[in-house]
Amino acid sequence: MTLHVPPALRAALFAMDGRTGKTMAMYLKGPCRGVAVVVNEDEADLDLIDADHAKAADIIKARRAANPGRPLVLLSLYDLRVENAFFVKKPVNAQQMLSVFAQVRDVLAARKVAEKLRHPASRGSEAEHASESVSSGQPRPERLKSSKHRTAAQLSDSGFRTFLGTLADIDFDDPAQWRTAYFDPRHYFLGFVQSAFKTARLQHKALRLNSIWKPLLIFPESEEIWLDADDKQLRAFAGVVLNRASAGNMTLSVFDLTDPAPRDAEKHQDMSAFLWKLAIWTSKGRFPIGIDIYKPVYLDRWPNFTRLVITPEALRIAALLIQQPRTPLEIAEVLRIKMQYVFVFVSACHTLGLLRQSERQADAVVAQPAPRPAKNQGLLSKILGKLRGEQ
Repeated sequence: MTLHVPPALRAALFAMDGRTGKTMAMYLKGPCRGVAVVVNEDEADLDLIDADHAKAADIIKARRAANPGRPLVLLSLYDLRVENAFFVKKPVNAQQMLSVFAQVRDVLAARKVAEKLRHPASRGSEAEHASESVSSGQPRPERLKSSKHRTAAQLSDSGFRTFLGTLADIDFDDPAQWRTAYFDPRHYFLGFVQSAFKTARLQHKALRLNSIWKPLLIFPESEEIWLDADDKQLRAFAGVVLNRASAGNMTLSVFDLTDPAPRDAEKHQDMSAFLWKLAIWTSKGRFPIGIDIYKPVYLDRWPNFTRLVITPEALRIAALLIQQPRTPLEIAEVLRIKMQYVFVFVSACHTLGLLRQSERQADAVVAQPAPRPAKNQGLLSKILGKLRGEQ
């Protein structure tokens, strides 16, 4: 099988003299294993800037004006926090560069998906060839799977409700109930799957999770799972609260890879994509216990939207959280979206380890710039103020 090797990113260099530019080009080609090549600015995917240059601030401003959507990678001797920019500390090392370029590739892939979603007529055939995830920087072979496991999917508002199901005990139109709209993964299949995934990866062994339902096979080496069930069946079981007796039937055992029992190749799925879906169906619009909705959250990196189910407003929420930490309540207010959309996105990202609660003192001490209030948002702002204890 031929491995898919992603093409090199194209980087334009700024605030670097000729000698420095040649050194950087050689470094990208050598220690960085050709992850990027140096090109002219009009051909580039990203801008690579020496932020210690005397005119760096003016250069950054000019580059953003010239190409507002192009990722910026800043090199500096100092720890920088520049909005909507990636940072590499000097002297650079290959590991850090590869990590940052992997994040840049994820951002570019997410934007490509967003563009396809804005032009659905051209999305059909292209979605079948969604790019490989490079968050780890390592492409891997992939089994033949049905398109539902290989491509991203976007859900409309009506489709989202059908996809998730309903919660009879929570009225999301009542802000007073938001604080109680949480769930504990340990009481659902999700919690057991998370624990099993962690064990399989630590032990580097294929494991079988047995339950009152269907066995789940976990293959950590290929980052895949196998389950003899369709999404409709999985969605139904995901929402079942497991009592003590049901939980007691959960067992984990080593799976013999030489087992000759037939397994339908179509039922193999990517581990992360499977866990993302399971989190969505467990959440049903709620947030996971352990997340304080009155404190800021932030994304460590972009979700790989080329592989994941895209819930409503997911791209906008991700873009906001990449800029700076925000509370879930602020996200809903700034983007003018339903609270379920925020909570379900937070749940899925938290489950994959992409989202964290901010514990940095600066986020609590330094006030973030107040967003321009949207029209007709006075009532919601007052409600949020009361929830925060401001009134």
